[in-house]
Amino acid sequence: KKKKKKKMAAHEDETTMGPMATTPEEKYELITRNLQEVVGEDSLKELLKERDLELYWGTATTGRPHIAYFVPMCKLADFLRAGCHVTVLFADLHAYLDNMKAPWELLQLRVKYYEEAIKAMLESINVPLDKLKFVQGTDFQLSREYTLDVYRLSSLVSQRNAQKAGAEVVKQAAAPPLGGLLYPLLQALDEEYLKVDAQFGGVDQRKIFNLASEALPRIGYKKRIHLMNPMVPGLTGDKMSASNIKSKIDLLDSAKSVRAKVNSAYCLPPTEKDWESTNGVLAFAKSVVFPLLHGKPFNIPRPDKWGGPIDIANYEELVEMYSSE
Repeated sequence: KKKKKKKMAAHEDETTMGPMATTPEEKYELITRNLQEVVGEDSLKELLKERDLELYWGTATTGRPHIAYFVPMCKLADFLRAGCHVTVLFADLHAYLDNMKAPWELLQLRVKYYEEAIKAMLESINVPLDKLKFVQGTDFQLSREYTLDVYRLSSLVSQRNAQKAGAEVVKQAAAPPLGGLLYPLLQALDEEYLKVDAQFGGVDQRKIFNLASEALPRIGYKKRIHLMNPMVPGLTGDKMSASNIKSKIDLLDSAKSVRAKVNSAYCLPPTEKDWESTNGVLAFAKSVVFPLLHGKPFNIPRPDKWGGPIDIANYEELVEMYSSE
């Protein structure tokens, strides 16, 4: 016999992403949840009264994706629940311009690896891929119109401002290659050519976002909304980076390696300065674990000798437990 499919409320999605937002207020709350900064809040609120948001998230296909990528993945789930139309950009040309972190002959292979890895991460947290649009940078960034706009921006943006914009994202050098100076200009133009209302990224992208807001109107394009995630500290207390093996958990790490890295993570006692902001384990719990539980408790199975299993209701309770130890 066929099992009757459970009838779902109109505000719920058929995936396990969580309930869908229906009102502009609910959508705004979901879109901005756990973000560090929003530029264009008033514009966002007004737009949501009229229609759903169009936005994109881009990733340069350089080093191997690691578990910190789950932070933007969780936000993509939030955006979908808020009714947003989301584009994921595999920025292969950016990867080449950033000091050739991805050699030209490897660009296509890097994009394929990123596409498989990112899609697998999204599927693992029940984000429906058919609701996302995937785009490769070189599919539109080599067009005549786009190239002409790069030249137009190049005539308006100074070398100093271009270098300043990419300071936290592009590899820096005493004599920077021109590619690194073009990087922020292309990222600004992507907002126009992907036809979005907003760009989402880490707070390390702030200077590039500022450049986009200042430069695009000068060539006749509108200023966009910018949504910024906090940067997740790595297991060593600094930014989780693909170039620092000890700071990250790679997607391909074995279970044994993951346990070893977590057990040796840099976790200051709560009496020390910046004990919470440098704790990569707490940051991952806040940005990934609890959002994916959708209000359900975080269960930690423990042997009886250590107090038995424990349920933690939310991140605040986790922090309180840690700080009281």
